[in-house]
Parts: sequence; structure tokens; C-alpha cells
Amino acid sequence: MAIKKIGNQWKIDFRIGEKRFRHTANTKLECIQFRDEKIANKNKSKVEKDDRRLNELIEIWYEARGAELADNERTKRNLMRFCEAIGNLVAKTMTARDWHHYKKLKRDEGMGDKTLNNILGYVNAVFNFLSRNSIIGYSNPLQSVEKVRIHEKELIYLTSDEIHILFQDIRQNCINKHVYIITKACLATGARWGEIESRKDHHFKDNQVYLTYTKSKKNRVIPLDPELFQEVKQHIKEKGEFTNSQESFRRALLRCGVRTIRGQASHVLRHTFASHFMMNGGNIRVLQTILGHSDIKMTVKYAKFSKDHLTDAVRLNPLNKMDTSWTHEES
Repeated sequence: MAIKKIGNQWKIDFRIGEKRFRHTANTKLECIQFRDEKIANKNKSKVEKDDRRLNELIEIWYEARGAELADNERTKRNLMRFCEAIGNLVAKTMTARDWHHYKKLKRDEGMGDKTLNNILGYVNAVFNFLSRNSIIGYSNPLQSVEKVRIHEKELIYLTSDEIHILFQDIRQNCINKHVYIITKACLATGARWGEIESRKDHHFKDNQVYLTYTKSKKNRVIPLDPELFQEVKQHIKEKGEFTNSQESFRRALLRCGVRTIRGQASHVLRHTFASHFMMNGGNIRVLQTILGHSDIKMTVKYAKFSKDHLTDAVRLNPLNKMDTSWTHEES
């Protein structure tokens, strides 16, 4: 499915099964509404006696919604694997028991609970969308299933001494010419490695870095220290724009012996920025904006690093103003 702007108009081109649809409208929204109407009309006759199997509903969802996702192909692959694992049931007959059987099967194979929660989220998204758009005439069969409660991951951040050790290793041992300056920019902005690595010279202007095509799909502008800003501009001028440097950074982490958590790697720089930001008296709402979190719940995990975090536990506990010296005398 493709929605493109040509001149002053929007054009949509998509398929439902073997049939192809094309439409031209004044706005992108009108194209989306046209697509949803065609999908709904195609399936109205099947609502009451619905013997469609899960893979067919996944295809319909993908045409209508899934193709618009940033990670659309990976999401569809995971859905199809789930579909195959439970035997591609008639979708309407699926029950929570089918999910729990699948969950046990995958746990026995070594799949983690977080991955299982993600897959449950994908399946829920399919049924909720189709039900909301009257493409199916029944509610989500897995709506009562709860996600697995998982332990919060430990947040590792670098101390000032560890940052110095890391910088020393990068300067001495990294062949890649961009690792050092990208590392500095990540530590100074809290940006993800890929967000900085993908920046071109024109994204650095007015002592700021302009972040586009971010994970949240929202652009961010983060100020840079003027000295670092000039260092970045000079680096790009002399050594060219950034290239893929993440693997070189990972090797530097391993060499210098800094403790990290599996799967974090360069993300430790983002955690380090956020942790030091709060330890130095930063505001949690400002941090949310800098990091580009759409939900404050994603940022609150860094609140524990604030000097004032939970200090009321000391000030307001029942022993705070009580003379307890007598307890020692009696004993």
C-alpha cells in the first residue's frame, strides 16, 4: 500500500486480495478513509458467519494499518509465526487458552517474557483495529489476557571516572574516526546513538542539533555547548559526515571493562545522560522533553537518581523526632 503526495493532491494505491484500488483526494486523511471504507465494505458480508482464518485477518489488518508502522515487516513476521504456531485457527474460535498454550510452548523454547508481551500486544492490535472498524463482528478474543509482569531492568550508567576511562580507550584504540565525537554528542544530549550517527552537517546549526526521523516520530531540537558544537562542525569539515560506528563503540566498552547490561551497549550513554541530569538537580518534565518520551512513565525511572528522591522517607518516618536513646540504655 502506498499513499503519496503528487503536486497538490494525495494518491493511494492498494490491494485487497486480488483487487486493486486507486484513489485521488485533496488530503491524506481522505485517502485513508477511502481505504478503510473499501476494506469495511468488502467484509460486511462476512461479519455474521465469519469463518476467516487468522492469517487472512492479519493480511487485512496489514493492508489497513500495519503497513504504516515503522517496523511493519518485522511485526507482520511475528504475527504470522504466532499464527502458524497455533495452527492458523478460524480467528473467531480463538480463546485465551490458545494464547496460554502458545506462551508455554515458547517459554520452553527459551523465549523471554518481554518478547511474549510484545507479541500479545501485536495480536491485540490486530483484533482491536478490526473490531473498531467493523471488519469483524466480535470483540478481541484475547482482551482478558494480562501481560506477564516482568522485573524492571537494572539501569546502568557511567560514573565520571568511567567516562574518562572510556574516552581514553576510544582515543587510543578506536580505528573508527567518528566514535569519539558521536560518544561526546550522545552524552551531551541524551540522544540515541543512531539519532546522532545519522546527522548530517546541516542538522547542526545555531548551537543546536536537530533530530529527525526519531523513534517517537517527533522531531527534537537539543542545544549543545558552543565549544562542543564547534568541535562537531570542525570534525565533519575535516573528517566527513558520520558513518556506521556503533560496533567500534561496543568494542571500546568491552576493552575498558565498564559494566553494562546485555542489550544496552550504546544505550548506556543515554542512561548516563539522564541519570546525571537528575543527580545534578534536573527537572523530570524537562528530561522527558529532551529524551523525546511520549509518556512521562518512561522517564520516571530516572527520578530515583534525584538528590531529593524519596527524602521524605527520612523526614516523615515515625522515628524522625523521637528520642530513642533510652532504648540503648535499657539494653
